Amino acid sequence: MALPPEVLERLRERLLRRRSELVSGTLDARRGIEMLETQERGQELEEGAQTAHASFVLQELSESQQREVLLIDEALARMDAGTYGICVDCGKPISEARLLAVPFAIRDAGCQSLAEADENALRRRPSL
Repeated sequence: MALPPEVLERLRERLLRRRSELVSGTLDARRGIEMLETQERGQELEEGAQTAHASFVLQELSESQQREVLLIDEALARMDAGTYGICVDCGKPISEARLLAVPFAIRDAGCQSLAEADENALRRRPSL
């Protein structure tokens, strides 16, 4: 069952809007890091440690934002290819409710649960 065109267009607009927010946020984070590094030059050691921590947090947010941009770009490419909303594991449609909640989802809810369980099992497995 394909998504109605109006729902697909609404999802595309949400993805594009979120992508724009993320890119803007990444640029803001980079500016914040540069500003903190400039301020740090004149601060004492303790204050410098606090600034380093804030800088680290900003860098992590930036990496997280970049990952989300990648997921959004992949979702937009699937829309263009006509494969958006199809589970990559089972080939069944992803529910409209799931796509509205997670517009870049690549799995239906059942397959996502299985993938997460597999990932958790791998993490708990002792290394050889």
